[in-house]
This record gives sequence, C-alpha cells and structure tokens, in this order.
Amino acid sequence: MKALIWNVRGLGNKSRVRQLRELIQKEQVDIVGLQETIKQDFSYAELESLAPGGLFNWKWTPEQGHSGGILLGVKQDILQVENWETNDFFVGATIRHRLLNVRWDLISVYGPAKHEFSPNFIDNLTRRSENATLPILLGGDFNLIRSSADKNTGGGDIRLMNLFNDFIERCDLREIHRSRGSRFTWTNKQENPTMCKLDRVLVSTDWEEKFPTTTLTALTRVGSDHSPLLLDTGVVTNKNLDNSSLKNSGVWRTSLRRQ
Repeated sequence: MKALIWNVRGLGNKSRVRQLRELIQKEQVDIVGLQETIKQDFSYAELESLAPGGLFNWKWTPEQGHSGGILLGVKQDILQVENWETNDFFVGATIRHRLLNVRWDLISVYGPAKHEFSPNFIDNLTRRSENATLPILLGGDFNLIRSSADKNTGGGDIRLMNLFNDFIERCDLREIHRSRGSRFTWTNKQENPTMCKLDRVLVSTDWEEKFPTTTLTALTRVGSDHSPLLLDTGVVTNKNLDNSSLKNSGVWRTSLRRQ
C-alpha cells in the first residue's frame, strides 16, 4: 500500500496535472494527499483525469483567497472510507483496509505559511490526535521545522520548534524518517536557496505496530517547490478484487465530496 503526499503548488495547469497523474500511475499509489491545490472546486472530469479508472473516492477543502486547498483521495478497491472530516488545516478519513481488515485515521495536513496562525494549527492537530480512538497517520506540509537542522541555513523560531515538538511528544507520535531522497523537502528556488524540511509523516505507535516495515522516500522535485513524499507500508495486496463485489458495495466509480 502506497501513499503520495505532496504540496503541488497549484493544480490549475495541465502540466502539473500530467505530472501528478504520471506519479500516481508510476508508483501505483493507493492514497493521494495533496496540499496547496489553489482550487475552489473539482469536477468529476478533473478528478478522473488525475487517476483514470482508478476508483478513487475524493474529499477536498477549497482554496482561501489565492492559496491553500487540500485534496485527499483514497483508492476504493483496497481501502473503504468509513467517515470523512474536514478542518481549516486538514482533510481526514477513517479508512478500513478491505483485505487486512485494519482500520485507522488518515489525516492530510496543510499548516499555515503565516506563523501567527501556527498555534491555532497545532491546537487543532492536538485535539484531533488526542481524541483519536484508532491508529492515526498525519502527513503533509506542516510548514514548521523541528530543529535548526531542518533548515540549510540553520536557525529558526525556537518557540515554534518547541510548540511543534511538544505536540508530537504530548500526542505520543513518531516521525517516519525518510530512507531515501533529498534531505530538505522545500526550496525557495533562489540562486543561493533557502531549503527546509517542511513535509513529513507522523504516526501513532499503534499505527507503526500494524505497518512496521513502512518506508518514506522524497521523490525528485518537479514543478512544485516541494518534493513529493512516497510512503510505502511494504504490505503487498491483491488489487484484483472481484469486480462484482465492488459494484455491489457501491464503489464502482470515482466519487466526489467537498467540504
């Protein structure tokens, strides 16, 4: 089972859509968590163009002004969505793996670029994580660093770093560290660039126990100023489920949901 986590920096042009579609197909992705879509809405045709015939179930929040927007997609031949939830800072789903019969909460996160809103962001994640009754996975662009080592120029706001680390400790979360790919996930693309690790995946202990062989890779950055992250649980699943059972379960098409 694989998840693609990416701040795409806009889905308003055909080249970015093509890049995303190629990544989904190449990596055989089962979960898509996108941040910074910069879109108010999605049509059926637009979502179908991202993953043709992929049986994805989608949920999104709209852009705010000319930025923001989160899109979460779950491939239904493998994963059943039992519940959707939205927040100013995330889109979440309670999902069940159809073959393993394992349930967990999946949260696609997009932290505010304006750090005066970061405490509110962390408060929202804390409440959600502390109220979780299932294993939980949070992945996305947190727009926060954990230490000065997360920035190529060093330094950083100690108060915000402490706030972020205190949240992780308080909620008993662990970071899935990347085994391959670039050390930093974001760059400002300048001649002498500033680079930071802003994108990451956090999991609860019980989620990690269910998927102990999980790896995380930073893929080559294309188009966006963020590198895509590829999460791979290492669990090989049979994707050729009986089509009639899928039709009877009501997932025989791409479905759309908005906040």
